[in-house]
Amino acid sequence: MSHSFVRNRVHPGRRLQDGTECQPIHTIQDLLEFERNPVSWRNLVLPITPRSRSRYLGERYQEIDFDAGVTDFVDDGSRPQVLLCHDFKGNYLSDRFVNGTTGQEWVDYRFYNWAAVDIFCYFSHNFVTIPTLQWLNCAHKNGVKVIGTFIVEGGNVEKLKDILQSDEFMQKVADALITVAKICQFQGWLLNIECPLDDDKIPRLKDFVAYLTRKSHERIPGSMIIWYDAITEKGLLSWQNELNSLNQGFFAACDGIFLNYTWTRQHLERSENFIRNYYPRRKLDVFVGIDVFGRGQTAKLDTHSTLAAVIEFKFSTAIFAPGWTYESLEESMRRDQLNPVQCNDRFLKLNDRFWNLLWKYLYVRGPTELPFYTSFCLGSGKIRNRLGKTLDESWFNLSRQGFQPSIPYAAPRNLGIDPIYWTHSFETALDGGSCLRMEDIHPNCRLFACDFACGSDLLVGYAFRRSNELSADVRLVLKAYNTRYHDSVKIVCGGEDCHLSERRNEMKALLLDSEDWPRLLELKAQLKLPLVAAINGWEIRYYYLSFEAIVQPVSIVDIGVELVKDDPKDHVLLGAISLQAGFPASRSRIRKRSIVTFGA
Repeated sequence: MSHSFVRNRVHPGRRLQDGTECQPIHTIQDLLEFERNPVSWRNLVLPITPRSRSRYLGERYQEIDFDAGVTDFVDDGSRPQVLLCHDFKGNYLSDRFVNGTTGQEWVDYRFYNWAAVDIFCYFSHNFVTIPTLQWLNCAHKNGVKVIGTFIVEGGNVEKLKDILQSDEFMQKVADALITVAKICQFQGWLLNIECPLDDDKIPRLKDFVAYLTRKSHERIPGSMIIWYDAITEKGLLSWQNELNSLNQGFFAACDGIFLNYTWTRQHLERSENFIRNYYPRRKLDVFVGIDVFGRGQTAKLDTHSTLAAVIEFKFSTAIFAPGWTYESLEESMRRDQLNPVQCNDRFLKLNDRFWNLLWKYLYVRGPTELPFYTSFCLGSGKIRNRLGKTLDESWFNLSRQGFQPSIPYAAPRNLGIDPIYWTHSFETALDGGSCLRMEDIHPNCRLFACDFACGSDLLVGYAFRRSNELSADVRLVLKAYNTRYHDSVKIVCGGEDCHLSERRNEMKALLLDSEDWPRLLELKAQLKLPLVAAINGWEIRYYYLSFEAIVQPVSIVDIGVELVKDDPKDHVLLGAISLQAGFPASRSRIRKRSIVTFGA
């Protein structure tokens, strides 16, 4: 599975007991003894944030359609899944530090297009690859499962034979893998056996996979075990690139199979026929591999054409090494002698272009749990701010990444769609190291596809910063959807001078002022945005949305932004968005509450 060029591996002699760094396991003995001295950072792992049901946004994914009354949610088990396999220069790099780094380089690969990802696999060529705390928290914050990697390859066949020496010892190793995942709070394993094995050992290897899968499900709810297509049931190292009789035994024993990358259309057709005949209910458990570096398929900036072929067959997909968007630029960055800001800008532009080309093929899931807060931080920066005040400089810690939007940033003109110019800005931030810079966005530009229930009313807030005083302005727009009457309304949260169109299903929310702030004191302790009009150069607006006039249930299913400006050179920085459940029993105390209604 690996690339031919791997750098910066952790030294084999280093062990997990170092509490300041996340490290892999190199030996069977260390694996079996893991529970005696578990990692010190295990209590720092964040739980998985709930996400909305899936939605397919189509080619116009950037734009909220307020005229579309029905918003179709799709059951997650009925559509293709996306597994992202993160192999970045051998891994355990800046991300291995439990507390991140400060005073060092802040530009490195970061992943932030989580809305379309279901499973994140942390991959390396070490025996047992434990996902680092930074990636665990980054993925979990954005609602994504994480799995580690168990790998035996090359000249390590004796290690595999040792594991399979007896049923008892095989089960002991499997139990140890489950213990590692449970202690470190991730959700399973990718099994990568890339070495030949005597065929008389294959039945026990299948038993190992089946036992690991069954016991993982018992001890870790929602866990999954994925098998990589390499070794066959005859013990040969022979990548099949399809599901067939030579690898079906492993597939049958676990939750899914990650097919090798050098498939053709004929491989997909044979896999489809095999699934139809033998596993008709498990088509979505077949993850067709796509190597972004281009081994076996058209990839790199043409990865979308390969993905389209997979989607045509309605298989799930495993995208391997998305860090290509950073690695492919490193040589040119050094040659051009770019500074960190220039390197960061070049990476973000290529990364956003790459994911925009894929997005129309993918389903997305967004936030659904209140309270909700994001400052759009990517998990690094040349500064780190809290409420606009600088705390650190030059830092990297993916654990600090905030919940990311449901669409990629900065769609370029040559995609055949209207361009939108909003990107991450690292010049300043409200919280963390970055915010969103908006220069020229079309109306109803989507930030989040979401599903926030409004049974308890909603307190909406956002913070922004203008490029020039009293010049450009930014409005938050929300799509409220009434599931009983299949109708929607556009709620516009802007300044006092905000004007609406003459559309039937549009209303202006009332901006709360200092007279209403004392009435919100019971919510103050839960708010990450302070109840003030401005702080350290950032303006803050709050709105109380009351759903007292509507037959429930009602949900907010989209959050977007609109930019208002006269000077084309102006821009606005969006620093944070906050949503908090209200207090219906006391809503009458709010003088300027906004009563949401639907047009007749």
